[in-house]
Amino acid sequence: MTAQKEMSGLHLRVSERRNRVSLWRTLWKHRMEYLLISPFFIIFGIFHGYPLVWSLWLSFQKWQGIGEPKWFGLGNYERLLNSDRIWNALGNSLIFLVIMLPIIVGGTLILATILNSPKVIGRRVFRVLFFLPYVTSAVIVAIIFQLLLNDNFGWVNGMLSAVGLPRISWLGEPWPARAAVMMMIFWSGAGYNVLIMLGGLQGIPLELYDAASVDGANTLQKFFLITVPMMRGVILFVGITATIGLLNLFSQPWLLFSSTQGLGPNQSVATLNTIQYSTAFQSARYGEATALGFIIGVLVIVISLIQLRITRVVEA
Repeated sequence: MTAQKEMSGLHLRVSERRNRVSLWRTLWKHRMEYLLISPFFIIFGIFHGYPLVWSLWLSFQKWQGIGEPKWFGLGNYERLLNSDRIWNALGNSLIFLVIMLPIIVGGTLILATILNSPKVIGRRVFRVLFFLPYVTSAVIVAIIFQLLLNDNFGWVNGMLSAVGLPRISWLGEPWPARAAVMMMIFWSGAGYNVLIMLGGLQGIPLELYDAASVDGANTLQKFFLITVPMMRGVILFVGITATIGLLNLFSQPWLLFSSTQGLGPNQSVATLNTIQYSTAFQSARYGEATALGFIIGVLVIVISLIQLRITRVVEA
């Protein structure tokens, strides 16, 4: 029995040695290919891999930016999960996600369908106009919206008064403030998503629409029975990227409500990222801010996986 165990162990070691030799021979055989792709892995390791590992280590530390970090274990995560500010910010982020995700996906798909129609005169001009807000500075966009939504001399309240409707305190009350942020999100980001949707629409064979016309299908039937199913992959992509953007929302509430440091009236527009920024750069709690970043990352991954699962179920 002992001799059999020794022979088995010997065969195992010989097999492992052969596998290592085979691996090194394969690597040496393809050394030029690995050398050519090595800059990507070097840059990724320096600017992505190392910061990610260091941030994960920092999330378990207590550090104020100077001095030596002190081990804090899960203390940062416990403080975050017991913080009312974090739960309020999470609630705001989920409100933005639940309301804006269908608007972004559905609205940009409808806009792209209209701009893809040959019946629209000057559609190339409209495509450029829709894309311009995306490349416009976020600071300029925030200033424009502050002027448009001003309580006293804003154009929006002026138009409401002109038709006999009451003025709305867009920047002074919780839900109007959220609506202002949502309008800014859609206006500034719609151009990119419309461009992605247009690319998907132009990949749908026109013969499908011609065949549907012959069968007597109207415009709505063509949209729901041809366009939407054929665009399922593009819709999923836009949905996931929009989810990532909405859960990492920062610039719109921060710039639009700069006087309250991105919190808005009664912290109604405070998001996880605005809290993370203030925790790191105003309160100097870098370990806690890093832990919040990983919580946001896990939340994004979980919701994206749910979207993928729902899409697979629908396809089945």
